[in-house]
Amino acid sequence: MENRNYRCNYCKKEYIPKRRRVQKFCSNSCRVGFFKLQKKSTMNYTELSGLEKRTKKQTVEALSIAGVGNATIGNLAADAIKSIFVNDDNKPVTKADLKRLSLKLERFQMIKNMNSNIYGQKAYFDCDLSIVVYR
Repeated sequence: MENRNYRCNYCKKEYIPKRRRVQKFCSNSCRVGFFKLQKKSTMNYTELSGLEKRTKKQTVEALSIAGVGNATIGNLAADAIKSIFVNDDNKPVTKADLKRLSLKLERFQMIKNMNSNIYGQKAYFDCDLSIVVYR
């Protein structure tokens, strides 16, 4: 064991070493604090260098045929999957669907929740004239 005093590299106090080798710190807490401080100072340097890297302007890639093709294939695949898993009841109505439906409708549609007139004729809706007719 040594008898002379050493100075701690972290807190700068004088101390007598407790181990055989030459010690740099008076305690474990000073040793850990020194290395944390050292790590923090190097970390700030790396953060600054990272900021310099982030400030570079981003370049926009040129439009390519491969990119357009990939986007088209992805869109078609998504539409195919959507058409497989969505019920017909939940799909939106198109103009063609409305035209087909109007061709299937007859001119006169019976109104079920309306009473017949005094002559016993039932109420019908005329789709062409948009009026109620008794027949």
